[in-house]
Amino acid sequence: MKKIKFVIVLIVGIVFFNSCDSRTTQDLEGVVTNPTYVKNIKPIMDAKCVSCHSQSGNADYPDLDTYQNVVDAQNGTNSSKLLCSLTSSSCTSDRMPKSDAPLSNSTITTISNWIANNCPEQ
Repeated sequence: MKKIKFVIVLIVGIVFFNSCDSRTTQDLEGVVTNPTYVKNIKPIMDAKCVSCHSQSGNADYPDLDTYQNVVDAQNGTNSSKLLCSLTSSSCTSDRMPKSDAPLSNSTITTISNWIANNCPEQ
């Protein structure tokens, strides 16, 4: 009987501690090599960007709430303004998102892959 209780407590403990992982599903899965806007980029924008970068957000920021707005924000190049502001490398703007932790390397690489693949929508 003691062994059964121990096994149950052990299983409950493992499930509990695994549920405390704060990484996103994308971080756990890694980099998406052929991302699309609808499947991969829009969820990132919705979760991390549109609270400020939308018509209902801060008027000083460019909108990132539609496919075309995100494409326009990255200027169609691999040295995009979008990537620059996410990494704050070699650009004058602050790192984004300002009010949250930096995006993970896998998320930034996924966005970079999307841009490198000419920003497929679907």
